[in-house]
Amino acid sequence: MNDLLNNSPELVSLLSTYFSQRGKFLAKVINADLKSSPLKSSRQLVEVAQLADIESFKSLEESADVSVSTDTELDDLSSPNTQPLAQTIEKLLIDLIVEQTGYPAESITLEARLLDDLNLDSIKSAEVVAQTAKQIGLEGQVDPSLFANATLNEVVEALQEIQITGNTGTQHFLGATVNTTIQKDPWVRNYLIEYVAESAEQINEFDQLKHKFPVDDLVKSEILIVASSQNRDWAEGLAEELQHKGAQTAIADLMQLQQLYGHDYTHIISILPRETEAAPAAKLEKAITQLRTIGAFPEERSDGDYTSVSYIQFGGGHFGKENNVAAIDTSCTIGFAASLHLERTDLKVRAIDLPLDAESDLLIRAVIEEIVRPDTYLAVGFDSECIRYIPRPCLQDRSTYQDRNILWSNEDVVLVTGGAKGITAECALAWAKQTGVSLALVGSSAHPQDSPTGKSAVEISETLSRFQASGLTCHYYQCDVSDKASLNDLVMVIQEELGTITGVIHGAAVNRAKPVNKSTVEDALSEVKPKIMGALNLSEIFQQETLKLFAGFSSIGAVIGLPGNTWYSFSNEALDLILRDYKQQHPTTEIISIAYSVWSEVGMGAKMGAVSGLSRMGIGAISLQEGVDRFVQLMEQNPGNSQVVIAARIDGRISRQHNFDTWLPPRNSPPQNFKFLEQILMSEPGVETIVRAHLNMTKDSYVLDHIYNGSYLFPTVFGLEAMAQTVAYTLGIDSFTSFRLEDVRLERPIVVHPENGVDIEIHAEVSERVEESESLRIYVEIKTESTGFARAHFAANFVLDKTIELKTYKVPQRLVPLDIEPKKDLYGWLLFQGEKFQRIQEIYSLDSHKMVFLTEQKGSNRENSSDRADGPFLIGDPYYRDSLLHSVQPMVPEDLCLPLGIDSIEIHLNKKQFENYFIGITLRNNTENDQHDTSVIVVNRNGEVIEKLEGYNVKIMEHRSENPTAEELVSPQVRDGQLLYQELNERAQALGVEAPEATLAHLSGLHHLPTQERHQLELPLFFETLHKLLHKLE
Repeated sequence: MNDLLNNSPELVSLLSTYFSQRGKFLAKVINADLKSSPLKSSRQLVEVAQLADIESFKSLEESADVSVSTDTELDDLSSPNTQPLAQTIEKLLIDLIVEQTGYPAESITLEARLLDDLNLDSIKSAEVVAQTAKQIGLEGQVDPSLFANATLNEVVEALQEIQITGNTGTQHFLGATVNTTIQKDPWVRNYLIEYVAESAEQINEFDQLKHKFPVDDLVKSEILIVASSQNRDWAEGLAEELQHKGAQTAIADLMQLQQLYGHDYTHIISILPRETEAAPAAKLEKAITQLRTIGAFPEERSDGDYTSVSYIQFGGGHFGKENNVAAIDTSCTIGFAASLHLERTDLKVRAIDLPLDAESDLLIRAVIEEIVRPDTYLAVGFDSECIRYIPRPCLQDRSTYQDRNILWSNEDVVLVTGGAKGITAECALAWAKQTGVSLALVGSSAHPQDSPTGKSAVEISETLSRFQASGLTCHYYQCDVSDKASLNDLVMVIQEELGTITGVIHGAAVNRAKPVNKSTVEDALSEVKPKIMGALNLSEIFQQETLKLFAGFSSIGAVIGLPGNTWYSFSNEALDLILRDYKQQHPTTEIISIAYSVWSEVGMGAKMGAVSGLSRMGIGAISLQEGVDRFVQLMEQNPGNSQVVIAARIDGRISRQHNFDTWLPPRNSPPQNFKFLEQILMSEPGVETIVRAHLNMTKDSYVLDHIYNGSYLFPTVFGLEAMAQTVAYTLGIDSFTSFRLEDVRLERPIVVHPENGVDIEIHAEVSERVEESESLRIYVEIKTESTGFARAHFAANFVLDKTIELKTYKVPQRLVPLDIEPKKDLYGWLLFQGEKFQRIQEIYSLDSHKMVFLTEQKGSNRENSSDRADGPFLIGDPYYRDSLLHSVQPMVPEDLCLPLGIDSIEIHLNKKQFENYFIGITLRNNTENDQHDTSVIVVNRNGEVIEKLEGYNVKIMEHRSENPTAEELVSPQVRDGQLLYQELNERAQALGVEAPEATLAHLSGLHHLPTQERHQLELPLFFETLHKLLHKLE
């Protein structure tokens, strides 16, 4: 067997491909799918899978279904025999149809159509297809609704093709695409890093997801503390407390550390200096040396164990970003530490920020508590009161930005480093077009005129041409911005040629991706100098100048790190500190540091091919237009902070699988009364939430009262409640007052299996507002496991306005009920809703175009109940709301209908709290293409509209001509008389006798009258019948 594989690499490749596609198929038919192969048994297939490292097929060996004889011939890989597979699908499909219809199996042919021939409705036919797909391992890979009236043979062929090819994304059936999803650019948002006060005990379910290592056992720990002489006292205090807890400790400085390489310390704690170096170059080299020496010190582990690495700095608890801004050699560890954590999974990494005068024993104990915690990575700060802070990206509302009120003109000269290429060039061009400023673009490459064949000559020339075509003044200059003297000379040249420099955009940067333990201090210095030394040099050169604005292009790595990009991340965090320091010295200068995540079309990430790799990690990319638009806005408007993080979508479901766990917005667990939020898959507060819930008969007993033709349907109104809970959680609110739902689409019914239930997925995404006057819109959809969570069954837009005008609707003062008792006369034969949903109490008028009725709303406050049927309900009583939906049916009794969509639902919850009964008015506007277009209005006793449905469309599922019309429900006498006479004549004819005479009348309220009054009303009917008989006898 091994020889066969060794001599047949093509066979191994073919098997690998085959098994990856078919690995989940039922083991009992595998032997029938392969033929003419030198492999003779399923045992040999398992052996091949193990040797080829095919994970999806290795479980075959343990499968209870594997019972293949060793002498069974297998099909040829290149020519699969599909007949046994087709027979398997055929049998499963027919068995399910027999179960649903009761038809004998032998009477069902493969040419029968699900709707036309087998009398399954569209819901049942979809359920049959979904269950068949599930039983052959294709759960969620097909859209059952596409097979509504297919023949059984078409269903078998379609499932068989998907099973064989494993390709569901390009399969077509009946003209529709199976299991495809709409692709769109990922959302992009602006964030501020806020320092959120959190106790160590505040660990929610999201924090639990990133725990990987256990709590440290200090008794078994050997700890090395690295500190300079100025921090010796603090190091000794820390060592003493650690020793008290049972740890062994040693203290060394950076110079002594080289002598300790190879020693297996469990913890390395680096205490950064509190005093900065005076010279910028010395400052930078010192910062890099202390970070790199500690980060590269631990040897890589492959035994599942870990080493703890902690950086302690003294930046005031907010990492040197507030009050007195810290220097880069005393407080610049987050970007580096986060990157180190992402590239070294065998390290437990800490960045701990303390106040400058951190001498208390309380702070020392707090530091030790953070070090021993199970988090793989932590950035945490403490102020002088020992209040604990976590830096978290918090969503910004761009519509609230205020104008900077800077007047720009073509007399302004703005120096742009790194501005002739990539992101910086695109942004500078767009901003210059808006402001008309003159630009001096500075880069390290030679001017195209001086070096026409240079590496960047073409790109620089194209950039200059674009500026010229826009009528802008733009010159390009070559300079090494990390060389202060050269940069100073260049500034003088620019000001002589173009005029006084009034603004700076610093975009110069180098990124050489390399793990920290593979880079030297010299490597690091070479990489970071353009950004850090460039910024320091610019700050010094313009120390005596009054700049209108100083902007810097930064990276998201400065706050969350990037694997393999420790120095790039460090340099971007340093840039932010340098700009803050400049602002501290020049209060009238506007500053902004824009920390972008990767761009999809331009920039370093795109050039280095990082976009696709990050996408596989669940990290989206910013489009060119999005990135440029946000840059221009931040140049013109103040976000309220000197640093803004601009990030594309990060899908935590995927990123966590890749240990990318440093993006930590302030997430909270949902309230207990949000019962549909059982499992949170993704949460980006204020932007997006994806949750799942399992529906079943126990937790969702309302479906027992919502059975249509034998199918347990998840009601639309509970779908809206589930959506509302997800929206509220996303927005961080706990209640609604007035809001609208727009474009409510009910594309596929959600069937709850009576035994297995069904999983649903609710996905909410908030649209970003640019103007403060805009409404807040949240798109929500519900998907299910039956379509692989790939297609929306329900969808809607929640619209939250600051004010929604309350309207009135005039209702007659005195409403007299018709002689129709809804529970006895409508529910059951016409309205399928069970007792919980039977809220129509009285009907005041009814015809085929309008119904006026009384509906009841009940309160619910059973928060402790596990049954979602009991509430509490976020957007009001769903049973009452369902009465509005099914109020259409009595107007069209001959057409049995289900909801299809609603253009708009306006809901005013604050107007319902003191009433239980409301008047509903349902209007049928028109009928077209098997759909009725209707409206429903609900008013309170003051005539105020508390709920309004417009463009409510119901689909005619079945037409029953034998049912009465709406008018006949109100006045049944004529129709009932016709039915009575017809029945009497048919029975008399069958018996060979003459039909008796009869008289029928509808006497409203007869059964409530006393006997004597009732007889007085009945007596004329008796005489009329007698008169008919006598007339016949004449």
